[in-house]
Amino acid sequence: MDLYRVLLKSGIKPPPREPTVFQLAPPPIDEHLISVMMPFAANFAGVYTAIQGVAAELGMTCQRADDIWIHTHIIQDVVSLISKAKVVICDLSGRNPNVFYEAGIAHAIGAEVILISQHQTDVPFDLQHIRYINYLPNAEGIVALAANLKRRLQTVTGRS
Repeated sequence: MDLYRVLLKSGIKPPPREPTVFQLAPPPIDEHLISVMMPFAANFAGVYTAIQGVAAELGMTCQRADDIWIHTHIIQDVVSLISKAKVVICDLSGRNPNVFYEAGIAHAIGAEVILISQHQTDVPFDLQHIRYINYLPNAEGIVALAANLKRRLQTVTGRS
């Protein structure tokens, strides 16, 4: 006899699982906040600057985990930032494992996620079914990224 199935059929649900690596007690969503998950490498500075500019145009702010230090453990800052943001932007360029982990957390908690990438090959199989913004890592490409990102943010936030 499968006790789990018996309990489910009787209407008794098991308690929800809680993460053991970080606390998932989301604060209220900040309607003006965009969290950005991306590599902290210098060659991404222009991309982050463009995202900040788009956010400002829409009356929003954006933050990365390196912009804050609230908790002793960085993963808690990352999770808090993801959970309180209206939108989470994840740059998959370079296949950074941290960004994939953060995108997974954002998807798991039901956040609005916008994926961006410099190369189609940086989008792993498990995420290829999700639309993403492709951009080139040059001045013209970053201008196009900003325009595309602004349109997508306007759609998901209702801002203009």
